[in-house]
Amino acid sequence: MIATTLENLGRYKGLGANLDKAIAWLEAKGWENLPVGRKDIDGEKVYALIQSYDTKNSVKAGYETHRAYLDIQFLVSGKEIIEVRDAKGLKVSVPYTPDIEFYATPEHNPCFAMFMKPGNILILFPEDAHRPCIAVGGVSEPARKIVLKIAL
Repeated sequence: MIATTLENLGRYKGLGANLDKAIAWLEAKGWENLPVGRKDIDGEKVYALIQSYDTKNSVKAGYETHRAYLDIQFLVSGKEIIEVRDAKGLKVSVPYTPDIEFYATPEHNPCFAMFMKPGNILILFPEDAHRPCIAVGGVSEPARKIVLKIAL
């Protein structure tokens, strides 16, 4: 996991060609008013999912991982918590289907709880199980996010 901001995202250029394309796309802007849905950047190699939703109670949030893609989760508006932990030891609740697998949240849940506000970014790798969209303080609110999918 890498936690950063849009302002500092450029520091991570050079880690991979597809990641570089995603970073360049975010830095170039133009995403501010895109409609909800998929936006192709480089076909299946790099694309963006523009999302608009209400954050949810943590009981309704489950962990997920991706095998073939990195995620860049970029919060555009609202605020939320994203919990992140190593996927090892988690019990699968929904088996892998391209490209996602879901896990039950363990009773004892050691994790990083990342407070996300506009401009914050998480880069999540295949080993980073994450529970996005959690309401801060248990109070649901509207949020807008861009999730970039970057092929490994």
